[in-house]
Amino acid sequence: MEAFGQASIPGGSVAAQGSSSGAIQRWSIGPLLAMLVIATAGLALRLFGARGDLWLDEIWTFALLEPLTSVDQIFWRINHDNNHFLNSVYLYLVGPDASSLLQRGLSVALGVGTVVAAGLVAASRGRRTAIVTSVLFATSYPMVHYGSEARGYAGLVLFTLLSILFLERRLQDRGSAIAFAAMVLLGFLSHLTMAETVAILVAWASWRVWSRTGSLAATNHEVGLIFAPAFLAVLPLAACVLLGGVLFGFQIGGVSPFTFQTFAQGYGGMIRYLLGLPWGISDWACIVSACGLVLVSAGVWRDPRSSLYVIGICGLPLLIAVAHVPNVEFPRYFLVSGTLLLLLVGQLLGRGLYAGRRGIALSVAVLAAILIGNTGSLIEFYKYGRGSYSKIVDQVALGDDSSYATSHDLRTGMVVDYFTDRLDRQATLVPVDKMCFAPPAWLILERATNEQQQIVQAAPGCTLTFERTDTATAWGLAGTGWTLYRRHN
Repeated sequence: MEAFGQASIPGGSVAAQGSSSGAIQRWSIGPLLAMLVIATAGLALRLFGARGDLWLDEIWTFALLEPLTSVDQIFWRINHDNNHFLNSVYLYLVGPDASSLLQRGLSVALGVGTVVAAGLVAASRGRRTAIVTSVLFATSYPMVHYGSEARGYAGLVLFTLLSILFLERRLQDRGSAIAFAAMVLLGFLSHLTMAETVAILVAWASWRVWSRTGSLAATNHEVGLIFAPAFLAVLPLAACVLLGGVLFGFQIGGVSPFTFQTFAQGYGGMIRYLLGLPWGISDWACIVSACGLVLVSAGVWRDPRSSLYVIGICGLPLLIAVAHVPNVEFPRYFLVSGTLLLLLVGQLLGRGLYAGRRGIALSVAVLAAILIGNTGSLIEFYKYGRGSYSKIVDQVALGDDSSYATSHDLRTGMVVDYFTDRLDRQATLVPVDKMCFAPPAWLILERATNEQQQIVQAAPGCTLTFERTDTATAWGLAGTGWTLYRRHN
């Protein structure tokens, strides 16, 4: 196997790819410069993505932090699925009045770290594989999006990758148990969805050990030794969450029931965004194609990581579907499987780059297609962002009558309150059932539309007419479109 700065037989053997003989022995100046360029490009893409207004879920974190009096309360006083611990600590320190770029700074840093980590995970498959994998993670729209958003998903991806790297070393009896435990803990501190990563890694490690020993007892013993330090590391955090749950309960921002349509929308959407696939390809086609790619590659090459990809890309989503887990219409809940899929695609493209002229030509063509697709997504993302709420709030709170009604009191009210505080103004929310008694001057609808008129029948015999004045459009994996109307009668 070719290591960074060393040449050997292109492609290498399967055994070499899964053992310490395929490890990086040294970094030459060429690959180092390539990685530096890729990481710099990834940084630039994420800084562009970090511009613009915060959106609802980012603002929600500040709303959760507002009543706290000390940073430790983040770990036991807030029991809400929107509390991503590392991100919450960072936002608590920088405050709600900082620029959006600074508020998203931690995620930007972790996102750039992800680009480097992806290269490290892929490096045992050769320097070309490491470079092409880093390019994928640097430019893939979901990675840019979550690497520029003040939430915990950038850390989830980074520490998922590093957990794979350190677990692989543990399985080869050359890694640190403390280092692996630290990666798992940091993953949970980033986002509780790290539980998906751990479940995948436990299943993968069990399969690897059982395949080698053929003994269930030996497998339980060895896997237990590997994961025991990680369990002990996470235990204090789990105790804080449990204590907070007992004292204050646990809240989820919203729950939508499982359907196979929403499952396909979430997982298929993640696959489409990751690889820049055309919108004409259906959600189910994306899922079937991705799983087919995993199974075929596992059958053809039998790489030691093949079982990891089968478990994480096919097995975990199948389990989610069988268990009818709610909220699956959101692609972000498939980010762990998406991370593994992008890692697999990088590995397959790397194989092509070692397979002669035809393999190189095919890999370059596929990579170019992915880059073109993601470029289109990034252009739309940079154009519309996560929504332009401040300009709407500025209009509402500018005049003498700053009363408004909305299609969703909680979500819109939270966003309006955040931006009025930044503008040092006030706006009064009028509930729908009070609109007849105190007709609002404004109406904010949670969708971007060109409809010029909105007629609201707040009660029998009470009809209000609003005329459209502005629209704010959001695009991609986060944000909500807004349309602003002013009362006509």
